[in-house]
Amino acid sequence: MHRRLIILLMMVGCNTGAFAQLPSTLTLEECIRRAEENSFQLQSDDFEIDLAENTASIAKSYALPRISGELAMDNRFLQPYYFNQVWASVHADWSLGDLVRKTGRSSVQDIETRRLEKEQHRLNVIGRSTSLYMSILQVSKQMEILGKRLILLNHHYQVSGGMWKAGLRSQLDVLQTESEIVRLQEDTARLAIVRTHLSIELAHLLGWEHTDSLQVAPLHLDSLVEAPVPEISIQNLAGNPILSTFDSRLTAQQFRTDEIGAGQIPHISLGSGYMADADPTGDGNYWQINAGVVVPIYSGKAYTYQKQGSKALTESLDAQRSEAEREILIHLVQVHDKMENEKKLMELQHQRLHIAAQTVDFAALNYKAGIASNLDYISSQQILTNTELEIEETRLEYTMSLIEFYITNNQVDQIVAMGTYQNGN
Repeated sequence: MHRRLIILLMMVGCNTGAFAQLPSTLTLEECIRRAEENSFQLQSDDFEIDLAENTASIAKSYALPRISGELAMDNRFLQPYYFNQVWASVHADWSLGDLVRKTGRSSVQDIETRRLEKEQHRLNVIGRSTSLYMSILQVSKQMEILGKRLILLNHHYQVSGGMWKAGLRSQLDVLQTESEIVRLQEDTARLAIVRTHLSIELAHLLGWEHTDSLQVAPLHLDSLVEAPVPEISIQNLAGNPILSTFDSRLTAQQFRTDEIGAGQIPHISLGSGYMADADPTGDGNYWQINAGVVVPIYSGKAYTYQKQGSKALTESLDAQRSEAEREILIHLVQVHDKMENEKKLMELQHQRLHIAAQTVDFAALNYKAGIASNLDYISSQQILTNTELEIEETRLEYTMSLIEFYITNNQVDQIVAMGTYQNGN
């Protein structure tokens, strides 16, 4: 009995510890950090970098002499006698070409290429997790708007019901209002399903086991939306990991072009050893020292073809880099123009929102005065709500475009800073 109680207490303690590790609300910065930590792609990139480092270490070792030792015995059976020889020697072979051409440079540059590829994958992870975070907030905001309208409609429902009982209005007004309330409840339920799906996706992306407990911290992005649209800068574009990866590959390929000539440079070989010679006709034991040079003389046109192929690959990478830069610039211009248009659209929507709010106020007064119909009031409420929802959708699109803009420029600090826009500061 006591043993079961101890086990139960241990299980409760473990579960309590697990839940204690989960923050009550998830901030944007914490969301990004968790997404990076739980990315299998980034983990795979770390292994690729380790592999590249090992390959570079092997490549750099080619510039060092190859030293080997030999210990052997040779028995010779001759007529009319036999004898044996025992010797120990050390040999060194040194490729001067690998030393002069520094053949390890291309492999060292490959490490940087792998790191830049990881940076691009990291930006993809940040972009996806941040977009999900913002989408959850926007859906929650839309549900909040519908909730406020439900409160107003419930109040209107009471007013129309009271006026119907007083004989000032028909039961049709009550049924129309009740129908609109149910429709809003349906819309809210649909948004709740969307938010649940977004939360589940984000939770799995972050390695969050308890999806029901995922709560994102609210952000007040009014200052962010009202701030000027960031300008396109060639200096910022230089931090794009796609372009940096091409630059790194170009550098590595240029190194490989230089390394091709390593095989045309002679090898130096040195050796020394001691011979225990039991040949009765010989002079006995002796030391030996040898040195030699291996000079490449002719290998067809292999060197020429390798050189031409390597230069062609360099030119191909350069063209690919130029194409990628052009496409990124086109993409940035499109994103920039989209943000400019979305800001103008929000200005018009806010003007329409102001008019719609005044229309609702007049419709409410006219309904109570018997001038406007119930449908007029409900219609004005629908226009107001739809305008608010459209503004939130435009804000979401603008925020997503801004995130995409910062991702392209590798400005992660600007994305993290979105979480510091509180109360318009």
